[in-house]
Amino acid sequence: MNPIMKGVLWFVGILLVLAIIAIAYLAFKIFAVGGAIHNPLDRNHSELRSGKVDLSKGEPFSIALFGVDSDAKRKPGGIGKRSDTIMLLSVNPSKKTTQLISIPRDTQAEIVGRGTTEKINHAYAYGGPNMAVKSLEKLMNVPIDHYATIDMDGLKDMIDTLDGINVVSNATFKAEGHSFTKGQKVHLDGETAMAFIRSRKEEGAGGDFGRQERQQLVLQGIADKLTSVSSITNFNSLMDQISKNVKTDLTIGELNQIRSQYSDANDHVKRHQLDGSGGIQSDGLYYFVPDDGQKQSLAQMYKENLGL
Repeated sequence: MNPIMKGVLWFVGILLVLAIIAIAYLAFKIFAVGGAIHNPLDRNHSELRSGKVDLSKGEPFSIALFGVDSDAKRKPGGIGKRSDTIMLLSVNPSKKTTQLISIPRDTQAEIVGRGTTEKINHAYAYGGPNMAVKSLEKLMNVPIDHYATIDMDGLKDMIDTLDGINVVSNATFKAEGHSFTKGQKVHLDGETAMAFIRSRKEEGAGGDFGRQERQQLVLQGIADKLTSVSSITNFNSLMDQISKNVKTDLTIGELNQIRSQYSDANDHVKRHQLDGSGGIQSDGLYYFVPDDGQKQSLAQMYKENLGL
C-alpha cells in the first residue's frame, strides 16, 4: 500500500477511535446525570387525567417548577426545603405556546395529606414534590404531569456555567450594588441574576409581583441558553451543575423527547400571575388570597392549552 495512503488511513482511524471515545463519554455523562436527578412521583399519572401523557407523541403536558431554598438552617429541626418559587407551565408544541403561571409562595391553600390550610410553599417542606404537586392541583384544579426542582443556591453557579443569560428588565430599581432599567436588555451573570430575582422591597422593584415576573424572565433566559448551540461548549460543567442542583420525575429519555419535540413551544411563552389580596390573618401570619374569578379564568386558559 502507498505509504501516504497508509498514513491517511492511520490518521482517519485515530480520529474514529477518538470520536467513539467522545460519544461514549457523552452517553455515560448524560445517563449518569439522568440517574442523579431522577426522583419519581408516587403515582402513574395525575388524578385529573384519565391516563399518562405520551411525550413521544408530542402530546401537550403540564409541569410544576419549584425553586427551593437551602435547608441548612431548618435541617437540624427536621424541617425540609420550602419552595419559595412556584410556577406552573402548560406546554403545547403543536400550538407552539407555553402558558406560565406564577404562584405566590404565601398563597393560602389546603395542604393535601395534612388536612391543614397554610402557605402553599409549606407543602414542599412537609412532603417534598409529592405533597407539593397534589396541593397545587387542589389549589388550581389543573393536572400536573411532571415536576422539576432546582436548588436556588445552585442557580447562581448554573447561570455562570452558561456564561450568563440575557433578559429585559421589567422594572427600574437598584439591588445589591446593581442597577436595572425597565425595558433595557441586560446580561446577567450568576451573582447579578440572584440580585435581580430576589429583589422585592427595593424602591421600584414591584414587590412580590415584580419578583415573580423576574423569576419568569430568568427562567426563560436559562431555557433560551440551554437550547442554544453555545451551551454545548460548557457541556461537562453544565452536567455537573444539573446533577447537583436539579431533581425531576422525568427520565433521561423523556427529557430528550422534550428537547427534540417541544422546543417550538418556547417561542411563545405567555406569562401570568395570580391576582388577589394579602394580609395578616388570625394566626398572626401573612397570607395571599387569590381572586377566585381570575384563578378560574387562568385555570381554564391553562387547560385549553393542554387540549382539555
